[in-house]
Amino acid sequence: MENTSTAARTLGPIGVAAMEKRGLSPETAVQLGVFTGRFVYGEEDGRRVIDGVEPDENGNVLVFPMEEHGVEVGQKWRGPNKFFMQQKGSKQVFINGDVMSDPSLYDGSNALTIVEGEPDMISAIDAGFPLTVSVPSGAPNPPKEKGPADEPTDDSSGKFEFMWHRREELKKIRRFIIAVDNDRNGQYLAEELVRRLGAARCSFVTYQEGCKDLNDVLMKHGLDAVRAVLAQAKPYPLKGIYLLSDYPDRPPIDVYSTGWKTVDEIYTPFLPSFTVVTGLPGSGKSTWLTNLCVNLSEQYGWKWGMFSPEMPIVPHYRDKLRRIVGRRPVELMGRNELAAADYWINQHFSFIDFDVAGEDDADLTLEWVMDRAYDALMRHGIRGLVIDPWNEIEHGKTRHESTTEYCNRALRMLIKFGRRHGLATYVLAHPTKDVGKDGKARVPTLYDIEGSAAFFNKPDFGIVIDRPDPNVDRTHVYSRKVRFEGTGNKGSVILQFNRENSRYELLKAYQPELV
Repeated sequence: MENTSTAARTLGPIGVAAMEKRGLSPETAVQLGVFTGRFVYGEEDGRRVIDGVEPDENGNVLVFPMEEHGVEVGQKWRGPNKFFMQQKGSKQVFINGDVMSDPSLYDGSNALTIVEGEPDMISAIDAGFPLTVSVPSGAPNPPKEKGPADEPTDDSSGKFEFMWHRREELKKIRRFIIAVDNDRNGQYLAEELVRRLGAARCSFVTYQEGCKDLNDVLMKHGLDAVRAVLAQAKPYPLKGIYLLSDYPDRPPIDVYSTGWKTVDEIYTPFLPSFTVVTGLPGSGKSTWLTNLCVNLSEQYGWKWGMFSPEMPIVPHYRDKLRRIVGRRPVELMGRNELAAADYWINQHFSFIDFDVAGEDDADLTLEWVMDRAYDALMRHGIRGLVIDPWNEIEHGKTRHESTTEYCNRALRMLIKFGRRHGLATYVLAHPTKDVGKDGKARVPTLYDIEGSAAFFNKPDFGIVIDRPDPNVDRTHVYSRKVRFEGTGNKGSVILQFNRENSRYELLKAYQPELV
């Protein structure tokens, strides 16, 4: 980003004093390109507005350059009275992000430290951790009370754009130290960073009592205390045996409504979770699962990665979603209604589809699907992943591996992926043909799924969808597996299927049957 001022960029006396007041080294600030300036004002709609910052040795504004591969792409300004602002048009990148090209990050000999603000970044660098970056705009606000996000979660333009621009380097870095603020916003930032980076690569810090960030530690306890906080960062627990004190504080399981109050009595999803859905052909299990995805998106703003190779996305799946979202038949929807429905679908659904990507010869392995799901997470910030159906994946059973052993390994791999990235993962799996053998169809169980009993043992939830009479639009929803107390109960409910809009609706005065 071009700066037209010809004045020298220096850290003037006010800037030096501001650094020293917070215990920070002015020399470190100068090495980072920090300089002082003064606001330049203009007029907009009859109002006096800040038009920019000019370098000024006697200025009272601290300017932090935002660079990408050696090129300045923006500025962050810190003025008096805790005033923060960015130069108009600044690209959202990590501050000091060019250290991410250091080879020692890729071989694991050093960790990248991620902090929430520039004073914390300089505190860490002064303490001997030069490979430290700061997020550009502090911690974002957590979503309001489970409601839809106030801003889009598309990482290419949303709150975590700074990660998108450095995604290739982030993939290669072996270790991260997450040292953000110890408050609600900071905890949300840490959660979202770890969700994208993977807990296996991340460590968390513990601040001294009464301190909320690294600069707080510096001002109250000195540089050695900052060094100790970072040096004693602990890995997020993943495997093995740990003491209770090794675990970062986390909230209890937070369940979400399915959008059907009767179904909520037997099933309430949470993040991360793993759910298996099964049912006979024609029972409506795919449509029910699509309804559930739409309900969660409408209520909470969730975004989904959908792998559904059995049906064409356009027009079949598109029109099903149009009916569900628009709540009436597609042929009765006007141009504006269709455009509104398609816009909503684009905001909440991305499709894992090898045809569109020009990969007609791609092997649809579970690893391929998870790689695409990771891209959808980084690109769109998905909260849920749907695989519909399981049998369409090309399963790579090894030569000496039984079907049961493979299913256990594959489901375990998928569950780990979902937990690592905080996803609600759904697998739709068909039962064996024996369930309907000799024309004596019965309600299937999770043990009837073709492949292995792992489909009962592994998931957090097991859901069975059944339509006893194909001529009656009433669908039974069975909860057959609930792993955690407080997230559901074994039992069943009946929903009314509306053929006109493909939506599942509540029956009047119907109570769930709990067992």
